[in-house]
Formats: sequence, structure tokens, C-alpha cells
Amino acid sequence: MMKKLPIYLLILTLFSCGGDPETSKATRDLEITYEIDTVMVDPGDHFFFLNWGLGIADVSADKKMLFNLNPQTFLLEIVDLDALALKETVQLEKEGPNGVGGGFISKLQVLDNGNLLLFDFQKIFEITPKGELVRSYEFDKSKLSGYDFGETDEVETMGIFSPDGKRFIGQLTDEDFKKPAKGLAFVNTETMEIQVEETDAISKLDEYRIMFEMGGNSMMSTGEQVFMDVIAGDFVFSNTGFNEIYVYDFDADSLIHYQYQAQLSSNERILDYPQRVESREALMEVMKEKNEQVRFGPLIPQPDKNLIWRLTKDKDRMIADSVIYKNVVTVFDSDYQMLHEEVVEKFPGSNMSFFKDGMLYAYINLDDEMAFVRVKPSISE
Repeated sequence: MMKKLPIYLLILTLFSCGGDPETSKATRDLEITYEIDTVMVDPGDHFFFLNWGLGIADVSADKKMLFNLNPQTFLLEIVDLDALALKETVQLEKEGPNGVGGGFISKLQVLDNGNLLLFDFQKIFEITPKGELVRSYEFDKSKLSGYDFGETDEVETMGIFSPDGKRFIGQLTDEDFKKPAKGLAFVNTETMEIQVEETDAISKLDEYRIMFEMGGNSMMSTGEQVFMDVIAGDFVFSNTGFNEIYVYDFDADSLIHYQYQAQLSSNERILDYPQRVESREALMEVMKEKNEQVRFGPLIPQPDKNLIWRLTKDKDRMIADSVIYKNVVTVFDSDYQMLHEEVVEKFPGSNMSFFKDGMLYAYINLDDEMAFVRVKPSISE
């Protein structure tokens, strides 16, 4: 069923570049309508791996194919997004000349040339869609030049590659996580030269981490999530805890910090919970309390309209012992200025979200089947 829901907005534009937010006084009356439907993906006689909520998946640059990896069996599922059907499965090899095993794959990225990157904690593998190994990447500091590493410095592999694969961006962290991250590491994957942008953009999130030390070197921890993307040639990252965006301008070699002042949600998480707990049960309880606070979602670019969307979840009210949340959609322009925000009921929240053919696709698990809620927005003066 298709639904068309009108929303009338008076927009206040706010933005800042480093430092305190600067406010633009421009306002416009806009009418936003959107249509929503839900579509299923035909699995044939296959059962999709959905246990991780497409947590190890990515879509091709043209948004025609989705690649989803089962990290336990190393089976790669390839979905035709035009046909909304499984195209094929590819069994990846753990050992041998095309082997990508030995670690634990926890992220997948599709390059512009169609090759796939599989990230484990020590190494990153580049393979063809047929599972043929192209090369592997290790960002050990002994193999990198251009920066004077500290004794416990390490380039974390859970980063992102530029769409052409020629540049890797990750975090420069401490190998045992006892010191704050120093900043961002930019690696030329052809020359293995590294450039470091020292910033507290990531280390400031450390104080929002909840830790349970189990003895020895074992620990459990949970913290804010960092989202990394390359949007229109810019390296862009944001996080779940603050109403902000960081943009690295490669041409100017500078990191720009945008801060925003929301009217419909909180602007940051409040540190009103303990950072260290004494049991697994206490960790779960503190996490539950923390998750009642605001959570900013990933940025979702809409290239055909030069817009960027984001969904924010925040506590609205309590009914007895139950928390009622509200969802706020925020839209930014291509210069990262905040155009508008609106409380919505129908927009879906999903870490696997992307625009295709003018529609926002958001993955949902519908009775253990792969499905997408599609939102087709329209903005007019």
C-alpha cells in the first residue's frame, strides 16, 4: 500500500565551521510529501543470512547490487536490487591462493571497480565478486612511512577506502586501548605513505564508553559508534553521540568541524552513567539506561538532489515504565548546512540505508526474510 503524507515545514538553517555554531537567519516555507511502501527480496530456494542485520554488507556504486557476507560460513550473497531477487551465491575460500580466512571478517565495502574489501582485525582482503583474491592490506607501522609512530600506536583496520581504493582512512589508536585515539590516519595504498591528522574528534568519545574488566587482559566495553563515508569526494564522519559532522577536504588538507543546534532533539548524550561497572549484568543495565538518550544515525547521501539525510532517535516521554521514542529526520545540503528537521512516524531507521532511483531504501527483517522499506520524498517551495 502506498501512503502520501504531507508535512509543512518552516525551516531554520543552522551551521558552523569549527568552533561554536553560527546561525543563518534564512527561512523558507517548504512542503514535503513522501510515499512509503515495503518490498520483499525473492530468495529463491535460499535462506538469507540476516542474523547480523546486514551488518557485513554493502551496495555497489550504481546501487544495482547488494553484497551480504555470512562470516561463519564465508558464503557471499549477491542481490540484484533492480529485480529484488537473489542473483547468486559465491562460496569464499578460507585457505589456499584465494583464502580470506584466519581472522574474523566484520565489515564489507564495495569499490567503484566492483571489487569487494573484507575487513578483519589484522588484515583487509580485496577480492573480485567471484571470490578471487586481488591483494591484501596490512597497515602495520613497520610497513608505513611518513609518520613517527609512538611505541603503542596502531592504525586500526576498521576504516574506509576511497571509492577508487587508492586511499585508506582509519583511526590512529593505542594497541591496548589504554590511551585515547590520536586522530585520523590517511594511507596511500600504492606507496604505503601515511599522513596523520591529530584531532580529538574520536578520543572525546572515550569518556562515553562503558567498560567491564573481567581480569587479566579481558574486558567488555561499549561506546559510541563512528560512521565513516566518502561523499562527493569528501571524507565525512559523524557519530552517534553528538550533533556534528567532520569533513576532511583533501584538496585543502584540512579537517572541518560542523556543529548543529537541533530544535527537535537533544544535541549530545549526557554523561550521567558510570563508565566502569563490576559485572556483565551491570553493563547491560547501564547500556539500557544510556540508550534512552539521543542517538544520531549515519549520514545517507542522495546524490541526485545534492542532499544528505539523517535519522535521529531520542526519548520523547515515559508511559509508566515504558520509554516512548521519537524519530527526527534531518536534511543537509551538499555544503553540510542543516536545512530542516522534522519529527516523523513512518521513516524507517536502519544502518543499511541508501538512496536508489530517488527512493530511500532501508533494510528490515520481515518474518526472517530480507525486505526494504522504501521512502520516496518530494520537496517543493
